[in-house]
Amino acid sequence: MAEWNSLREVGEDVSPPTFESLVRTARSRDRRTRIAAVTAALALVVGAGVGIGLRTREQAGPPQPVHDPAPVVELPDGVRALPAYRDGEEPRALEAGRYRVPISDTLAIDVDLPSGSQAEAGGRYIQTTNALLKTEIATDWYGVAEDPCHGDGITPVGPSVEELVEAIRNQPGLQVGVPEPVTVGGAEGQYLMVRIAPGFDASGCRDGQVNLPGIEGTNNNVTPTYVGEWWILDAGGQRVVLQSMCDPCAGDPPRSARRIVGSITFGQ
Repeated sequence: MAEWNSLREVGEDVSPPTFESLVRTARSRDRRTRIAAVTAALALVVGAGVGIGLRTREQAGPPQPVHDPAPVVELPDGVRALPAYRDGEEPRALEAGRYRVPISDTLAIDVDLPSGSQAEAGGRYIQTTNALLKTEIATDWYGVAEDPCHGDGITPVGPSVEELVEAIRNQPGLQVGVPEPVTVGGAEGQYLMVRIAPGFDASGCRDGQVNLPGIEGTNNNVTPTYVGEWWILDAGGQRVVLQSMCDPCAGDPPRSARRIVGSITFGQ
């Protein structure tokens, strides 16, 4: 991930930069996509608002009761919900504990987090003092970079865990370890250690970075010093990717990310 110059090695671990800086950098392309989408949505809302304003009170009919569409979810004993955040508010530091982190409309993870951790309301990034974990549903749009050096194009791969693992192993620019079978919270899949290939010259790449697998618009760009651990899982029929990110990274990534992943169970 770009601009991680503030990373410091602490023993065998590394300390990421602030959550705000890290997520802002990781989602640079996603931000551009959202701006275009929000602009279009605002135009639609304004147009719809004009039409609504022209309706008379009689045409509108009697007021209707307001229903909260959000279902009430009963959490397991000992599991906390994340704090509620206003739009644009940065995640706050959490107390140590076990938290429910939603990663889609139908799937969530329960995970043990140390004091000071931060988690996005949408679950994409979880940061501790010395580890960063990206959690994502690997939809039909998830795949590998068409060109790991230039552009943002992603070729979708699917639908199985095995197909995605094989595509990641074959993406140019990556050095990928031998897949290992793994089970996380009852979900079976495969584990990969991913590095930038030592012989890959990123000097001519945009910003000197390499495109990682992911979903176009939210996949990450990293420097040649990147090392990541990938857990690619089938959780109740949904393909899930858990990705630890260390960049720059000397040697192996922090063990703390493995401890976090090892605590995960899946819920609805």
